[in-house]
Amino acid sequence: MQLKKINGHTYYIPGATNTGVYTTKNGSCLLIDSGINNTVARKIRDTLVAGNLKPKYLLTTHGHADHFGAHHLLQQFYPGLQILASPGEKPFMADSLLGLKALYGAIPFAEIKVPLLYARSVTVDADIDPGPLKLLDQRFQAVATPGHSAGHLAFLTPDGVLFSGDAVYHPAILAKYPLPFLQDVGAGLTTLASLADLEIKYLLPAHSPEVITDPGAVWAENRRRVNACLEKIATLLARPLTREELLAELARQEGIPLDMPQYFLNLACISAFISYLKDHGRLACALENGRLYFFAT
Repeated sequence: MQLKKINGHTYYIPGATNTGVYTTKNGSCLLIDSGINNTVARKIRDTLVAGNLKPKYLLTTHGHADHFGAHHLLQQFYPGLQILASPGEKPFMADSLLGLKALYGAIPFAEIKVPLLYARSVTVDADIDPGPLKLLDQRFQAVATPGHSAGHLAFLTPDGVLFSGDAVYHPAILAKYPLPFLQDVGAGLTTLASLADLEIKYLLPAHSPEVITDPGAVWAENRRRVNACLEKIATLLARPLTREELLAELARQEGIPLDMPQYFLNLACISAFISYLKDHGRLACALENGRLYFFAT
């Protein structure tokens, strides 16, 4: 891992989950998201040591394991490091099993408890609400970006760099995972519209392979993909299907990779798209012989 400059005092550490870094002249810094596990935490520490940097704050875009799985060890490396997150994401970080219970509907079995979905729980030291945020004697902005998760935040640095977490995806990620993970499709579309009105110079989604200098094209591609998924699902439901049947057919046609964790992630996502379509009067449902079928109206 290496520290890469974006603009001014804003850097990032590339990884499976990019870590944002805002530096100061005295060597103090702020981090945005960490990563999935202790191995990543050690790499972040080594990168910071090489740059003579010491983190004072660790901001969290949302409480998914691949974004805070390295928090605990980083806090051990840097006593006094304050972990910040929104009130809506805080419970999922304090009890990492909570997210899996919501995903599965009960205590999950062993094959689902993987690092992608399950991390060591951490205590959030301070809540962040959307709006101005003064840290390191600088003004940041916390931006409400619900959709991927209810309390999701993006962070805009004084250098005009937006660390957007999973509120928006790089087109290469959308190509690899054609069904963008959303818990609330309506909120996700609203977030994309609001981000388009935000004045930023650079954009870095959490899983992006590069810094984006043309955010407008990315907002548009994300909207296009979400709307395409809505239309595809509505088309597939021209005949009645259960959620599981719908996921199987969509995965087959769109080439969506499904292992055990991805199966449950995509099944939850399918549910969000179904809810959006049904609440907009485009789907109905019926319970027959112990199976819940959805179909276009």
